[in-house]
Amino acid sequence: MDDILTIRDIATRLKLGERTITAMLADGELPGFKLRGQWRLRNDHFERWLAEVAAGGHVQAVTSEIMGSMHQALVPTPVPTLEKNHIADGVVEGEFANGLNLLTERVPQTELHRRFLQALGTGVRSHGDLDHKPLEADLAAPLPSRVRLYIFNATRPPGGRPTGEHKIQIIVPGQKRGQRANFDQTGGRIVLLAGYAAEDDVFVLWDAGLYTDFAWSRNVQVKATTIIEATAGKMAEQERRLRPGGGEAVTETLLACPPARLADALVRRVEFTRDRMMRD
Repeated sequence: MDDILTIRDIATRLKLGERTITAMLADGELPGFKLRGQWRLRNDHFERWLAEVAAGGHVQAVTSEIMGSMHQALVPTPVPTLEKNHIADGVVEGEFANGLNLLTERVPQTELHRRFLQALGTGVRSHGDLDHKPLEADLAAPLPSRVRLYIFNATRPPGGRPTGEHKIQIIVPGQKRGQRANFDQTGGRIVLLAGYAAEDDVFVLWDAGLYTDFAWSRNVQVKATTIIEATAGKMAEQERRLRPGGGEAVTETLLACPPARLADALVRRVEFTRDRMMRD
């Protein structure tokens, strides 16, 4: 079989419509990439995906693992002497040995926490150590009173996704490559899953309750148009179709906003999550 597969090839193999395959690729349910606007899949990636999904793997988790391994293979070795470029999660941003660089700005984990709290201003009553991940904070009404924050750099990765689309890669403390994990839901705190697009100064809030038993370095996306809308000072909303745990499909509403709207977005995030839980 050819090394590169088309949408028609995959539709034939899976006995699904080509529109369905296109939607699955766009939603991160198949490990594809785009060339001049056309979706393609590597045959070895598809065969791995098919085997793992047939064995009971969650389609998005399996896809994330495959795409994550591809991105890890593509990331060049950083120059260790550039101390100023060290960032969170063991990655280095800036000039690399082979002359390539990342497409977007990243900031250290401590700085992610600082900027999040700074955006909430007087809404923050107290918080834990900024160096600790996840960050726990107590907030003033009308904000949720006790939160546990998992925040990641939202970047525009080279290859695999359209230019301008941002993603975060979820890795929680103690999770190792190949391991599955969950957010810490203990202690009665509301868990927040957030991203920060540093070059746009935009925060993104996903529905943390829809992300369980996730693979190491799972990708979670937000559209470029949503980020752009937030840079204009708006609280932008975007809907995504998910199948948590391989079960029934649900609609996630994510929010993106500039720092000045973060408090409002946080209140809206909690409302959306509660509405979703009541429907479920």
